[in-house]
Amino acid sequence: MHAIRTELSSMDLPAPLGTLSEIAYNLYWTWMPTAQSLFREIDAKHWQAYQNPVRLLQETDRERLSALATDDAFLARVKSVRKNMLDELSRPSKLGIAESATTENLVAYLCAEFGLHESLPIYSGGLGVLAGDHTKSASDLGLPFIGIGLMYRNGYFRQEIDADGNQQTVFLTHDFAKLPILRVINENGEPLCITVELPGRDVTAQAWHVAVGRSVILLLDTDIDENNEADRKITAQLYGGDREMRIMQEIVLGIGGVRLMRALGLQPAAWHLNEGHVAFSLLERIRELMQNEKYAFEDAMEAVRSTTVFTTHTPVPAGNEAFSIPLLDRYFRHYCKGFGLNVADFIRLGLQLGSHGEKFFSMTVLALRLSCVSNGVSALHGIVSQKMWAHLWPEVPHNENPITSITNGVHTRSWMAPQMADFLDKSLGTHWHHELENRDFWQNFDQSKPDEFRNVQKALKDDLFTLVRERLRAQYQRHGASVETLQSIDNWLNHDALTIGFARRFATYKRALLIFKDMERLQKIVNNPGQPVQLLFAGKAHPADKFGQALIKELWRISQMPEFLGKIVILENYDMRLGRALVQGVDLWLNNPRRPQEASGTSGQKVPINGGINFSVLDGWWPEAYNGENGWKIGREEDYPSDEVQDDEDAFSLYDTLENRIIPLYYGQHDITGKSWEDFAKASLKTTVPVFNTEVMVRNYYNKLYRIAISHAQELAKAPQTATALAASKETFRDNWPLLHFTSVQAHIAPENGETAIQVELYIGELSAGNVVVELYCESKNAEGGTDVQIFALEHVGDGEAILQRFALKQSIPHQAEASYKLRVRPHSEVLTHPNELGLMYWHDLSF
Repeated sequence: MHAIRTELSSMDLPAPLGTLSEIAYNLYWTWMPTAQSLFREIDAKHWQAYQNPVRLLQETDRERLSALATDDAFLARVKSVRKNMLDELSRPSKLGIAESATTENLVAYLCAEFGLHESLPIYSGGLGVLAGDHTKSASDLGLPFIGIGLMYRNGYFRQEIDADGNQQTVFLTHDFAKLPILRVINENGEPLCITVELPGRDVTAQAWHVAVGRSVILLLDTDIDENNEADRKITAQLYGGDREMRIMQEIVLGIGGVRLMRALGLQPAAWHLNEGHVAFSLLERIRELMQNEKYAFEDAMEAVRSTTVFTTHTPVPAGNEAFSIPLLDRYFRHYCKGFGLNVADFIRLGLQLGSHGEKFFSMTVLALRLSCVSNGVSALHGIVSQKMWAHLWPEVPHNENPITSITNGVHTRSWMAPQMADFLDKSLGTHWHHELENRDFWQNFDQSKPDEFRNVQKALKDDLFTLVRERLRAQYQRHGASVETLQSIDNWLNHDALTIGFARRFATYKRALLIFKDMERLQKIVNNPGQPVQLLFAGKAHPADKFGQALIKELWRISQMPEFLGKIVILENYDMRLGRALVQGVDLWLNNPRRPQEASGTSGQKVPINGGINFSVLDGWWPEAYNGENGWKIGREEDYPSDEVQDDEDAFSLYDTLENRIIPLYYGQHDITGKSWEDFAKASLKTTVPVFNTEVMVRNYYNKLYRIAISHAQELAKAPQTATALAASKETFRDNWPLLHFTSVQAHIAPENGETAIQVELYIGELSAGNVVVELYCESKNAEGGTDVQIFALEHVGDGEAILQRFALKQSIPHQAEASYKLRVRPHSEVLTHPNELGLMYWHDLSF
């Protein structure tokens, strides 16, 4: 992959410090503690305030920089940091990708937000932070990777909570010159720009380059002179504005993102759509093939589908992007007409019916229909997604449809505290971060010294409380609090008390107030003089989410009650810096969403790597991690008859486990398993680190999803007609499937042993016997009240009369009186990525 040209940094540094600019503009420093120490050494106060090396170097006075430029010891440290960074970034790919094969393995990753660090505030929450961690681990693994997003002038909103508990929305205007980004330029040294069509005008966007280790993220920005005032604001706010603003943002992101790749001469092999916001990129790639390569619509769809990967992140309907059909028509009719596509054909690809029969255009449906592989973000979420989108493959049992799962992880070195990393250096050796996928290696953590482990945890809690009190003082000072109140904040929070953290978006399904269901019981828990408990809350509600904002207001009200003041605290403006401090400093992480509506819940994965423990509903990633000795569960691993029943049972479980297991264990009693708190904490760390990290996750994406798309891209590069043949093959299946039927079915049970025998004749039209699989599908109730399914393949035993095909069950199947039996036929072809991707399945009830 050729280098992307960028403007030079405008920093005016003394020549001996020139390489500091190179370090500052590569966000590899965000997971390199020695680089962070270097910047802290320049100006500790400035670094503490902003943790932004670009701004630091720009705002440090010349006298200080000149002194450092003659400090041989400092210059030696700069040289060492740069060398270590370059050494790490030049390591061979852990995926076995040769440097010469970069181009044919290039992955383009489109996402509406990227959470890399608080110094680049273009994220809102979990989706963006996951995208940032994904990008970092792509670098660590040596995966050729380019992220595509938007450069938001105002970012997401800054949250302030007023004296009455109301969330106030504040949008800041970011000075791009002070951020770790550089403008992309063309061969003439001018800003490289792309153009997209909107109704009645064109909109131009420039691009910004973000270096993330070996990975690159490119961010489109419409705030330039070529655009009118309204269009300059398209990339102003993340998730801001009305539906019209949202569709314009997603056109710039999806269509503009593809055009940016082409303007740079890049041809990604695999395109990863991280959520539906970016799905318009699919249409732009179809347009390219139809307009430039003269593909038919169906052929272009197959070419695009075969190289696209899609990840869905939410089982909550409101979280899936959708637009009204009239709005979509207005924005795409002219665009589609330009390359000979009927806009109705495009709309049908994303058409979705609401619960009351209303019709709208679903970006998730579009992405699912035009991706060769798609996934949820935990094993449970994969199952939930299969059910949620089962109507796209109505003849296929939901558990057999094409949606799979890859469980999210976290970028360990970004979220682990430096003190914990130092402890691991001493306990496991400095190479531990090269063993993030080695489960056996992490069993050695049992041998670490418990006293030193406890000391690290105490230090992290102290750091957390320092930041919490600092933020609280600023918040209460803004409220006009008295001097006495401001001074009292220093006495809030007990360093020896069990500290529970709850930080996430204030969506109603996350049930932020569940622990307050029995206020009298909670009051006794919090104020137990011998075993006190305290709770820290943080999180934003979307500006349009009035229910979420009401939760914040109620939580604030509770925190101001005399019996809870200074013991239950809600912190404003939950950002990555506060997030790091919380997951590093709390003892226990509380997560109690309404099951099964939590897709993953990666915040909980950041706690064990810092010595904390999870206490969670068995939702998202936790059912895969929980083993009874590395944390605690809330409620049961099953669906409940109603929300009310679930709330009651989960609240009871929460209080009971907290009172009878967690609190006594924290204060020195041994658990019923014979384990101590340190045993649970160590088990939590060693079972989480090597499983739920993004290095494992990205490797899974590469092995299970990207390689499929990359192989398709390589086939298309060698033989472009492959797409035409693929489209024709699928059309043959669709044309003949309505004609398919059994002309003869002979099924009987042998009286001597109860075994089942079946012979059938099947009409399959122009299909061949090798194009179908005939199976016996048996359903029976199990002892737990669930359903067991057994599937037995019938063998092709020859041609029948005329153009019929004969199949028979040749193995012995004991007959079950209470079971139901059906015959089914499904397509079979080497060209299918997933056997059920066409959604075709013919069923025939069987009776004996």
